[in-house]
Amino acid sequence: MDGQNWIIYVVIGIAFVGYMIWQWKHNKKKIEQFTKVAQQRGWQYRSNDNSVIGRYQGDPFDNRGHTRRARHVFTGQHRGRPFCCFEFSYKVRKNNTGNNSGSRNETYYYRIFAIATPAHRPTLQVTKENVGTKMLDFVGVRDLQLESVEFNEKFKIKTDNDKFAYDVLHPRTMEWMLADQRAQQIPIRFERNELVTWQRGKFELEAMEPSLNYLCDFVERVPEFVWKQ
Repeated sequence: MDGQNWIIYVVIGIAFVGYMIWQWKHNKKKIEQFTKVAQQRGWQYRSNDNSVIGRYQGDPFDNRGHTRRARHVFTGQHRGRPFCCFEFSYKVRKNNTGNNSGSRNETYYYRIFAIATPAHRPTLQVTKENVGTKMLDFVGVRDLQLESVEFNEKFKIKTDNDKFAYDVLHPRTMEWMLADQRAQQIPIRFERNELVTWQRGKFELEAMEPSLNYLCDFVERVPEFVWKQ
């Protein structure tokens, strides 16, 4: 190794150590901020708690990747309903391209928001229809179709109980979802005794209230008889 290469490696090493120190300080500051907010609002906060991951199935969990983590876990009450919010991440090993050899890990981050529902009910997922989901129709994988053609064109419905889907997505709720821009952006899934949504990206406090409000608004539009069946 000549002198010039040695200097380059030293500079890279110093930059890496500097980045790791900055990242540690940034995370420490975030934990302190989140702890303070939780205390002010009467919530509970844990910087790490992988136990919450096992509560959920489907997107974006689905046993994807490795080194799965749940960080910045908030629990408490919002509009009188218990909630759980956290940052979910996992790593995927990808092969390098070009002249590089070997592989690298790429980390994916999601913000998870969930509120408790009045009772345990079947799984029902409603997501925005897109080119990828429409392509599934051509290979015979079709989602549940409701009486609204416009709703079917905009949303994809997956459920293990058609009656539950029809009861929840009644005409007034479909009309509300078609008119509410949040429905175009926020997927939802009824899972066991919770209503869940997920978004790409690291956890942000600013996303909590809007997401929890949408989930509460949705649950409040479910007819009461649905929870008593």
